Amino acid sequence: MAIVAGGLLDRLGKKRPELTGNGKLMDVGEDDDYLDEEEEVALTLKDYGTGIVIATSFFIFGRILAHGFVELFGIDLHSYAWMIVSVAVVKALNIMPKEYERACYGWYKFVMSNWTPALLMGIGIAYTDLGQVIEALSLTYIVLCALVVLGALVVLGAIVGSAVVGKLVGFYPIEAAITGGLCMANMGGTGDVAVLTAAKRMELMPFAQISSRLGAAFIIFLATVLIPIFF
Repeated sequence: MAIVAGGLLDRLGKKRPELTGNGKLMDVGEDDDYLDEEEEVALTLKDYGTGIVIATSFFIFGRILAHGFVELFGIDLHSYAWMIVSVAVVKALNIMPKEYERACYGWYKFVMSNWTPALLMGIGIAYTDLGQVIEALSLTYIVLCALVVLGALVVLGAIVGSAVVGKLVGFYPIEAAITGGLCMANMGGTGDVAVLTAAKRMELMPFAQISSRLGAAFIIFLATVLIPIFF
């Protein structure tokens, strides 16, 4: 459902261009040209190496934080979430030199453009159990999935709610609906890849990961509190 909705949002963006940033999440006026300017700079092999080192360093740092919080506070949050939060903090504080940011962005573009097809094939072969999918199919299950993803009957539905709130805080509605909505309603990190591929907006992967990791952790916490109350 989320994958189909992602494709439909892409078509909506083509018909209503004022609703989309074509892969850019925030409507920030002239700053929208930032990434385009970065893409024009030719990267060297050293730049790609720098991007790999920084990316893996943040990954290891996220693993360390995840383990530390489990041991010290009993908070079990995925290491990817800690990694993304640490990257966001560094970016917000603007403490990383621009040439290193450009190297990281170049490495990300390389991975996105060259490895995504192989990743999708791997997901389809190794992580998608079609037998379980067929067993789970029922009219009730399909209706529930549709209501969760499409939000047809509730104001805070995945697409409508995220698009409206995103617009209020300065995001493009379609990109907000994809990242904050569909990437919360899919099957996690692998679902993010599938949804963003269908929506033709793979550059939104960092934001999709925040939605999947931090949002999922919040849902688990909320369910832990609410289930004992009602059941």
